[in-house]
Amino acid sequence: MSGHQGEGPASGRRVQVSTLGEAMLRLSPAPGERLRECGELRVHVAGAEANVAVALASVGVSTRWTSALPDTVLGRRVTDSLSSAGVVLDTVRWTAGERLGLYFAEIGSPPRPTSVVYDRARTAFGSLTADDLDWAAVCDSEILHLTGITAAVAPGSDALVLRAAREGRERGALVVYDVNYRAALSATETAAAVTVAAAPDIDVLICRAEDARDLFGLTGDPVTLARDLAGKLDITRVVVTSGADGAVAWWDGASFAAPALPTVAVDRIGAGDAFAAGVLWGVLDGSPGDALRRGTAMASLAMSVHGDQCRFSAQEVLDVAQGAGREVRR
Repeated sequence: MSGHQGEGPASGRRVQVSTLGEAMLRLSPAPGERLRECGELRVHVAGAEANVAVALASVGVSTRWTSALPDTVLGRRVTDSLSSAGVVLDTVRWTAGERLGLYFAEIGSPPRPTSVVYDRARTAFGSLTADDLDWAAVCDSEILHLTGITAAVAPGSDALVLRAAREGRERGALVVYDVNYRAALSATETAAAVTVAAAPDIDVLICRAEDARDLFGLTGDPVTLARDLAGKLDITRVVVTSGADGAVAWWDGASFAAPALPTVAVDRIGAGDAFAAGVLWGVLDGSPGDALRRGTAMASLAMSVHGDQCRFSAQEVLDVAQGAGREVRR
């Protein structure tokens, strides 16, 4: 693997949030068309952690994204997209002879669901190992954000995520882990085992209600799920999302809630990543209530535009967050 480093707008400085994960290109037919019949495909840069980084940078939170990319025009398409939002890319590694992952998304509307087909085998990120990274640089942040998707993308990726969580904790970063389970990538038992293994190093856990049930066998309403998940994994701060029911947090023994905002969704892909970005933004300000309100606002905004990325200003997000309750501004 090449050691050539990526270019970033603020290389070598400490950031508020650092994140690690794979980027892909998403190829989608126009709304209302199907993959097996379309004549054209729209291209969007995608990837859970890249989406989080772009959303945070767009609201003014300094953010670093670490990954491995092929040194090709497609790899440069990814960095062009992220750097245009202000994401720091000085820990990106460039590789030769490898590829960028793709996925194909057919955006559905009721009663037809959105469908996704992955093409992410043998990618540049899949060959990344813990020894390839400068952990002092990767973890030079207030928060380190990780997801279960990264732990499942390739053999050995789980070890990479577990190492990242440990390095983040040891280097003083607040470690946030989004379970973000994908059935197409791993079995529920595998995803649960990785989360349990990472739990001692996790400060804040984000989990969908259905994942709490399917991966950990928990039952009950979202508040109960958050509380019981906190107890099961010995994590004192847990956020549970429940679609149209909004989000709740079990936070140092107290519960908080924010309703989902009324949204006419044109594209739901990436909404969970936008929510996570809002939560991280609120955590930086030390407010679980603001974390939930900003998260639901960013998720709502993300669904109002095509593509995986949420590129809205802080003021736009805070204005929308007013619909979820009183917002404490930075």
